[in-house]
Amino acid sequence: MKRIWIAGSAGSGKTTLANRMGELLKIPVFHRDYITWDRDFDTALSEEEQIALTKDISRTDKWIFDGARFTAARIDGRLDRCDTIIHLNFNRFICLYRAIKKGQKKKKRSDLREIDKQPFHFSLFQYILLEYPRKKDSVPTCLIWQKVKESMLLF
Repeated sequence: MKRIWIAGSAGSGKTTLANRMGELLKIPVFHRDYITWDRDFDTALSEEEQIALTKDISRTDKWIFDGARFTAARIDGRLDRCDTIIHLNFNRFICLYRAIKKGQKKKKRSDLREIDKQPFHFSLFQYILLEYPRKKDSVPTCLIWQKVKESMLLF
């Protein structure tokens, strides 16, 4: 495991898991929040800028990427370059609760260094409840795929 992509809804625990794995494995961690938003979470970079930044990351030898955005995963190199994908799949109401709780904290976020308190925007509520991919009859899971000789193994 040298190039790990951790995916899941907002509030699923991606950032916490990425930071802990990064410390244990001594692999640099890259957070989608840094790539998408400015310091105040007010303005998003253009899709082209986000793809360029992610391509630069995916070209390196070791990384853990914390981010749920699937639409550009093949274009920006994550899907082809990662050797492990971890998908955190939890009930969207649990994720919503966690996201609101995180947004209500008065202190600076300790899980994302250099980012002040992350505001809770209505768009995040909408994303968690309505837009993040749904699966019928889904149960809480953590799926781990590892590429071995061009095939995928599911654990």
